[in-house]
This record gives sequence, structure tokens and C-alpha cells, in this order.
Amino acid sequence: MRRATRFFALFKGGRDDGARAEDEPRDEPPASIVILIVHDPTDETVAEQLVDAIQPRLSVPVRTGSHVAEAEQEAKNAEVALLLVSKKLEDNWELIEAVAKILPNSLVPILIDEAMANTKDWMGALAWYISDDLFINLCKPTKDAADWVMAEALAAKGRAVGMPGRRSFHAFLSHEWGKDKWVHKMAIELALRLRDHGIDVWLDAQQVSGSIHGSMADGIDSSTVFLVLATKGYMQKINTGDRSDNCLKEFQYASNKRFDSIVVAALEEDMTKPATGWTGRFQLALTRQAP
Repeated sequence: MRRATRFFALFKGGRDDGARAEDEPRDEPPASIVILIVHDPTDETVAEQLVDAIQPRLSVPVRTGSHVAEAEQEAKNAEVALLLVSKKLEDNWELIEAVAKILPNSLVPILIDEAMANTKDWMGALAWYISDDLFINLCKPTKDAADWVMAEALAAKGRAVGMPGRRSFHAFLSHEWGKDKWVHKMAIELALRLRDHGIDVWLDAQQVSGSIHGSMADGIDSSTVFLVLATKGYMQKINTGDRSDNCLKEFQYASNKRFDSIVVAALEEDMTKPATGWTGRFQLALTRQAP
């Protein structure tokens, strides 16, 4: 309730007469930008207040998303995503990822929880996708905070439009998602640890733009190492998976084009034994590799 009260004070502009920011005359015309506000369901009140604050500055409706399927659908029609950063959102990593995979270059973090003020403490998908960005702190908002939000949203739109073409990476992480997505979660944590040591990693949704197949090929071609997070599930995809599976497509492309760059990191005990644990097409393609 404390956060909601502060936000309400912000959008009243600090006055006691009940006037709202949108009641003030503004000289600039409404901006043409489609904004999606992403928030955990528990932060619904704050999201609604932010919508009320910025909607008068826009020529199109503000969209909101607090559930995975809803946010993913809304992101397809949005240009910029404002993420209301709270502890609850940090725990809701699937929601963050649903939006990040569609709008990877136009995420704007909006801090609404003082407990999240130190970005070094951010974890999971929140840390992976937006820890490098400067956030807008609305824990102690001022009456011009809505203007700052709009300025950052417009800047994010500009950055996304002007993103350079190919980028170089130290490693391309190829992995299955695993039961309950345990492998994917581990991949994110590994990518974070590598990034902390200055190692730039290509990790599925964050780096995909335009054609998925084209992004994968570009990522593999522009990476020094093709790093396989080896599990029995991954090997099964390579050996028996259908041709539409992304793991198989990545592996085949790397095997044909970048054979000498493949490195295997075993995540399960059996995958540490090439002679007995590796089988089929997976084993044949990696005859010269060791985990």
C-alpha cells in the first residue's frame, strides 16, 4: 500500500486539491509510440496509476500485461515495454522472458520497490535481460516523473530502431529447456556468471530479432565458441528430434559450419562419458570432442 500511496502523490503533482498531471495544459503534441506496461499481478494498482499518468501524453492506448500469455500477445503490438521492477516481478521470470524475447532491445526498467534498488542483487531473468540498463526510480517519485518515463520510452524506441546489425559474442549457448525448464534456468545463471567475467553470450530469446533462423545462424557465425549444455534430453533431440526443433537446427548448423568451435559442457553425469554416455548422431558429430 505504501508504494501505491507514493505513486498517487506523484500523479497529483504534490498538490492537495485533487488535480492530476493530465489536467495541466501541455504544449507538446501526444507522442505516437505503443507502450506496454509489464507488471506482476500484485502491482496492479501501481500499473493503473502509471497508465493514468502517461496516457494523456500518447496518441495511442497504453497496453498492460501481468500474465505470460497476455503480455506475450501485447508485446507483439508494442514498441517499448516498461517493466515495473519489484521483488514479485523478479520472481516472475517467465513473465519477463515472455516480453524480452519479443522486445529485447526496448525494455525500460521502472523501479517501484526500494528493496530492488541495488541492481547487483537482481537475479534470474531480471538480471539477464535488463541489469545493464539505468532504471527510473519511482520509489520516491517527483511530480515530473511521468515526463521522465516518457523520455526514456521514446529513447528506448529510438535505440531499438537504430540497433546495429551483427554483433560479436564469445559464446553461443545451445541447450534444451528441460523438465520444469531447469536447464534454461541454469543457462541464464551461467550466462550471468560469464558476463560478470566479461564474456558476452548469445542466449536464445534475448538475442533473437527478425527471422529466428537467421538470428541463430548469425549468432553461431559471430560467436567464438558454440557451447553445448549437454543433457540426455539434448542428445535425444539431436538423435531422434524432428527437423523443426531449434536444438537440432543449431547443432546441425554448428556441426557443418563451425565444427572446430564446438565445446561440450556436461550437465549430467552420463554426459561426462563420451565413450559410453554419448550415442547416435550426437556422438558421431562430436567424435573429437571431450566434455
